[in-house]
Amino acid sequence: MQRKPIILILTSRDEKANVSTVLADAIKKNGTHNVVVLSDDRYASKQKISRLDKLVSLQEDYQQLLAEKSTKIAKASKQSVKSGRAFRISNAVKRFRPELILAVTPYAYFAVCEAKRRAGFSNAIFYVMPYFVLDRQNYGEVDSTFIVENQDVKSALVAQGVPSKKVMTMGLPYAIERKTPLEVSALKQELGLPKTMSVFLNASKKDGADELLRLLLDQGNVINTVVYAGDNKQGAEFRAIADEYNANNVVILQKDAQVDEYLTACDVVITKYDIATIYKAFKVGKPVITFAKGEHANREIDYLVSHGLVMHARENLEIVGLMYRLIETGVAATYVRAGEKWVEGASIENIANYLVSYIGI
Repeated sequence: MQRKPIILILTSRDEKANVSTVLADAIKKNGTHNVVVLSDDRYASKQKISRLDKLVSLQEDYQQLLAEKSTKIAKASKQSVKSGRAFRISNAVKRFRPELILAVTPYAYFAVCEAKRRAGFSNAIFYVMPYFVLDRQNYGEVDSTFIVENQDVKSALVAQGVPSKKVMTMGLPYAIERKTPLEVSALKQELGLPKTMSVFLNASKKDGADELLRLLLDQGNVINTVVYAGDNKQGAEFRAIADEYNANNVVILQKDAQVDEYLTACDVVITKYDIATIYKAFKVGKPVITFAKGEHANREIDYLVSHGLVMHARENLEIVGLMYRLIETGVAATYVRAGEKWVEGASIENIANYLVSYIGI
């Protein structure tokens, strides 16, 4: 029996929206390829994992790590690899003999580039780049193929020396089921949400989530709030705040599996800069208010604002004013139409079909 070709997906713990699994399922659905998913808990060292945690907590999109890694990769030469991250990735490549390697996070991409330079394997590297705006790294050092969100990112890569034929503008692989207005109404009823305006809040403690929840609860029964906690500790803190207000118009989510349903059912999305949440909000027709710390995240938001896709809250107090602007005027519909149009061509199936049809670029 002939062995199916394999696509090796490299990811790391901070991937968005379970994208490695979603892409793996879409690829396997074609029936032509098998997929192996390798996360950083299997290829990174203990020291690198703890450093990754630190960088993720700073919300700086790996800027410190990438600046150092791109320099090292450019200077690296083929050498004997006997331990560490490059060794583990090289061993996985030898074991699975993949037709191509697909990186779905910045950390995974730079790790596999480092391994390729040091170990010298020839397998093609593909990278789903999770940006609206190219970051400040040089991507022309290692031969790779890029799947990008928009033409502006492609142009920036080409300007760095990446061949145009190796940059595919295909949108991003963040999937969510689109529902009709009647289906959304039925979903609200099923989830127990009242008929009043429902706001989806996605923020962590370091983003000022406690203050944001209080600001929304200060509005009384004008709105219903759905807040994503992510873990039991944050959920308990949110519950304590809701109890202070004797609020019965708050839903606290602690399971990732609940997020898409409530995101679809809500009327407005208020989120820290999170490309997957924003992309999904566009797909299901929700206006977005977003905010961020960190240089690259704010560059991303500025790009989205320049295209009329989101509202940018530079201070927490601005969020309430922007929310009422969406609720009380017709501007929400303008943002919804712009977001829907922006992502209408993005399809996980298209990305999967492109990957399985790869025969060498």
